Amino acid sequence: MENSKVGCIVIHGFGGNIYEVEPLAEYLVNKGFEVSCPQLKGHTGNRQDMKKATYEDWISSAEEELLRLKEKTNDIAIIGFSMGGLIGVNLACKHDIKALVTINTPIYYWNLKRVLLNLLEDIKNRKADNLQRYMRARKNSPIPAMHNFLLLLNQTKPLLCKVKCNALITQAKDDDTVRIRSVDYLSEHLSSEHKEIKYYSNGGHQILRSQSADNVISDVTAFLDSLRN
Repeated sequence: MENSKVGCIVIHGFGGNIYEVEPLAEYLVNKGFEVSCPQLKGHTGNRQDMKKATYEDWISSAEEELLRLKEKTNDIAIIGFSMGGLIGVNLACKHDIKALVTINTPIYYWNLKRVLLNLLEDIKNRKADNLQRYMRARKNSPIPAMHNFLLLLNQTKPLLCKVKCNALITQAKDDDTVRIRSVDYLSEHLSSEHKEIKYYSNGGHQILRSQSADNVISDVTAFLDSLRN
């Protein structure tokens, strides 16, 4: 059925869950968007589930929600956080999409300099916040899952040129997981006629749960609002 609303599918990242993108999703709902947040297959918090799921499963999980959303509205925007942006590219190549938004999406990953600075910050503050986060990430990233992430990345890069919808690329400058030059690669290879780039000085990888969240949400919403005009 047709609907005047813009539908937004908001896709979380590798080893994560809906919590990562919840602030943005809730804000968009309150602003009148039709929003769907799929939980990617294997992303249950159980290491064995993560080991069994393939990157094709992750894409299918998001595609199922996309098809459900298409029953409610014809105008769809895909918002992908981290690896969710790679999944978004795959879906944008296959379906008629109004726009693609990437948030800290990796082409080049692990900023080791930033990791070291974060660990030094732990020592300075006599805390272990960053160390604990890295340990959790390691626990949630079994080798088969990491292999599938790399397969997804390698499959997605050649598809970027097939994306022609409007695109917004957002990136935290202090992201320890995604190197900032990923933005240049995305911008150069996406075939979108209209592309915007937004950088944020602070926020780290989990930017939607950071002090910069409001700025990111405001920029994404403004970009999506422009689609309704």
